[in-house]
Amino acid sequence: MRVLSFDLRGAIAHFRRPDTFGTQSTYPIPTPTALSGLAASVLGLPELPERAMLGLELLAPVRTVAQELSLHGKTWVSGGDAAGFSRPTSIELVVAPRYRVHYHGPLLDELSARIRDSRSTYHTYLGAAFCLTFPLFVAEGERPAMAAAPEGQGAITCRSAVPSAAVARLECAEEHQYCRVGGVPVRVEPGRKFRGTTSVLFESAGGPMRIVPRASPDASWVFCDGGDGTWICLW
Repeated sequence: MRVLSFDLRGAIAHFRRPDTFGTQSTYPIPTPTALSGLAASVLGLPELPERAMLGLELLAPVRTVAQELSLHGKTWVSGGDAAGFSRPTSIELVVAPRYRVHYHGPLLDELSARIRDSRSTYHTYLGAAFCLTFPLFVAEGERPAMAAAPEGQGAITCRSAVPSAAVARLECAEEHQYCRVGGVPVRVEPGRKFRGTTSVLFESAGGPMRIVPRASPDASWVFCDGGDGTWICLW
């Protein structure tokens, strides 16, 4: 399978959890909808084609900080027309995020060419518009993919975040800290509507995980060769 890899980095990121109102919490890692929206912005599309798959690799430990921001002019928050509305709002931010994104699907050639040339139709950001980022090309080419029924081959070393449904068993190691985040939106539809949620497993410092993979009944995820005997999950 052909895979495009590119890096994202920035000073801060904010992947807003939709179930928080008075305070604005963030997912600790980018959601599939945030990553697909970023790739679609590069291409100038409202959303990516249905068959597009993305994988996320952490290149730096996950760190968050909470602070207050003034939402000046957000009249939809006050429910009125006062243009001068301002209210300090608690917000959680991801600090110094570093990610490697792996893409497989339609329009790969065009996306690869645009990222190589640092071209984008719309500006790209890490969750919120005040968290600008600029994709950096890493590699593009063919990678071996795992067989459709991987359970028989035992544990593998995976260096990317993995949906929990794709994990039959996690082999824990004392030197690693494993995290699970739930309620992650999977697909975006027109009108800023989201379809489906899942939970995701990852190692908080970006280290590898030893897992026994589970086959996808509907081809919603796939494992591809990440090099050095490791695997990457795209979904």
